Amino acid sequence: MSWTVLVVLAAGTLTLKAIGPLLFARRPLPPSLEETVRALPLAIYPALVASATLSSDGGTSAVERLISAGAVLVLLILVRNKNMFGVAMIVGAAVTALIRFLTG
Repeated sequence: MSWTVLVVLAAGTLTLKAIGPLLFARRPLPPSLEETVRALPLAIYPALVASATLSSDGGTSAVERLISAGAVLVLLILVRNKNMFGVAMIVGAAVTALIRFLTG
């Protein structure tokens, strides 16, 4: 891939990401959409962990996958009980650290 293609793709990506804030910065979000936007990180983080856990080419053992799946379950329970997002992130980080410690 040439540098020209890379620069054009980077410029296109930045342009697409800038369109939303530039067009809608002055308009308030509807309440239903605002709730959805606030919940997106809570949905994305467990999805990332689950995709890494359940992928067959991740190179992780079954025990690591079970621990990661347990982490996702704990995160979902915390979210369901309306605990803070920070608590869910701390639990996820703790489980990741535990996996790394146990696997060397």
